[in-house]
Amino acid sequence: MTDQETTPNAGWLEVTVEADAESVEAVADLFSRYAYNQGVVIEEPFVQQPDGEDLAVDPTRPVRVSAYLPRDERLSDHLQRIAEGLWHLRQLGTVGEMQTAERPEEDWANAWKEHFQVTRIGRRFVIRPSWREYTPEPDDLVITLDPGMAFGTGLHPTTEFCLRWLEELPVEGKTLLDAGAGSGILSIAAIARGAAHVDAVEIDPVAVKALRHNLDLNQVTDRVRVIQGDVVEVVEPSRGYDLVLANIISNVLIRAAPTLAGAARPGAPLVLSGVITQREAEVLAAFEAVGCTLQERRVAGDWVSLLMTREA
Repeated sequence: MTDQETTPNAGWLEVTVEADAESVEAVADLFSRYAYNQGVVIEEPFVQQPDGEDLAVDPTRPVRVSAYLPRDERLSDHLQRIAEGLWHLRQLGTVGEMQTAERPEEDWANAWKEHFQVTRIGRRFVIRPSWREYTPEPDDLVITLDPGMAFGTGLHPTTEFCLRWLEELPVEGKTLLDAGAGSGILSIAAIARGAAHVDAVEIDPVAVKALRHNLDLNQVTDRVRVIQGDVVEVVEPSRGYDLVLANIISNVLIRAAPTLAGAARPGAPLVLSGVITQREAEVLAAFEAVGCTLQERRVAGDWVSLLMTREA
């Protein structure tokens, strides 16, 4: 067990930076190198929709990224390394100044949980943190998540895209691939919609641990197979999935296009999320080159989701 996997006793320093959407992933990766259990809070600037039911990201406001660093002998060195990393990131995108705040030890156990609320996505999906109570409506499909220390706040637009596709596409009795499964939210949602089986692929061992835990929380371990590794290396190229969900960054989507397209049965839909608008044309070209056709695109702020089908 490493030092960062044990809970320090000297309190915490909360480190926060505001960044534009394109820089968020890089900032979160930098923070995760020094944060407790690699945990990073990503606060999207959500606003309530006029209908009062759904939330949407305000693309005019920056995203807030925070991490909690243990107050130990390494703190000064870690802060210096973070500051240096942020300087380099500012040369490439819009990244604000680092802000810090003290977090007493007694506040830590519940501080990060404050960021999570019960959230409704679309008509039926309800995302419930495991520590919050919720009384479901008759048609609700409740997904219980316990993110541990690998957490964000609310739902990233790319994940919300995928949940809405899952609500609309035919899923009952189907086999699905969930590429870049993360917390397992999409795999669980697919089973809730009646999918027969899901293969959940995730490369990050920390995320895999949370994924397995969330599958157990939702009692779907018998219908979801967890596969740890790189999508290109572990996905069977001719598996014949009825639906492919790929909520991963553009670089990986482009590299994995032949694998993902090949894993879908002829005529099957592929949902490509995690696409920043500046990379949309590249992602689209990569999948068209391997025999996929665009059916629909959806946009939220700087993010795009593409619904494509593999040609028969």
